[in-house]
Amino acid sequence: MCDLSFILSRPPRACKLLAVALVSTVLSGGLAGFAFASQPVAVAGVIESINEDGRAELLLDEEKGSRSVRLSPGERAYLEAGDPIRAKLLKQPGGDRLETVWPNDSKVEGQMLGINGRLRRDTVIRGRQVFRSIGESLPPFALYNQFGELIKSSDLRGKTCVINFIFTRCTNPRMCPAATTRMHQLQEKVKEAGLEDVLFISMTLDPDFDTPGIFNAYASGRGIDGSNFYFLGGPRQPLYDLKEQLGILTSKDPKLIIDHTMRTIIVDPAGEIVYQVPGSMWGLDDFLKRIKKLNTEYESGVE
Repeated sequence: MCDLSFILSRPPRACKLLAVALVSTVLSGGLAGFAFASQPVAVAGVIESINEDGRAELLLDEEKGSRSVRLSPGERAYLEAGDPIRAKLLKQPGGDRLETVWPNDSKVEGQMLGINGRLRRDTVIRGRQVFRSIGESLPPFALYNQFGELIKSSDLRGKTCVINFIFTRCTNPRMCPAATTRMHQLQEKVKEAGLEDVLFISMTLDPDFDTPGIFNAYASGRGIDGSNFYFLGGPRQPLYDLKEQLGILTSKDPKLIIDHTMRTIIVDPAGEIVYQVPGSMWGLDDFLKRIKKLNTEYESGVE
């Protein structure tokens, strides 16, 4: 790499002249040692194959032939040959890499658009009374889980759901990491108690970053069983609408990325919000007791 510290000892006019000369040399290819990071390019295509090293052959929609790309461990865990995706392609010396990978099925996207459109209209209509309290139904939504599967609010009917909001880049140990640990502990207690039809859902507060692959790696790294614990992400607007309707406040923070409140919600099998606790340190035994009661009532036909 070039040492440019000598410029600092020069008079201002000399600095300007040297800077202009340096830029001209770089643009003309004269400094081979300078490396410029590639800007990500939006692409769409179909995964043709994935090898053991995590490299995939991607058939791009706008090109003939395939392009070899690297996938992250989280993406390799759920993507398969034949999957249509959209992503950002980053060209690097070690090989092209994909980032911000999302499913790209037009039929699925159409479903999402319709359901989340209802959510948007409902949020606007509710206005200042947007917050849903106990006794109200869970709003409609459609989002992707950590396996790239579409999860709709209607899919939750018949299940007791425990819902919160987190984001994977959260660095405050008392917030998202604590909340995820709490949810995981409750999941284990539910399993030990032999309770069925219980679903745990964590929605992202960071939709631009938390893709299915990111969430897949996040869950796997914590030993979380994904069969009844979904991490949901997707377009910004429905997630913003959901956090408003479910009582989560957020603001940008340079140190924390996102500063936010926390709330954990229980939704009964009929889709009604029946319990909610602010903060991340709610009682495990309290939640387990309520889940048992809801399941017993539902199984016995009590509404």
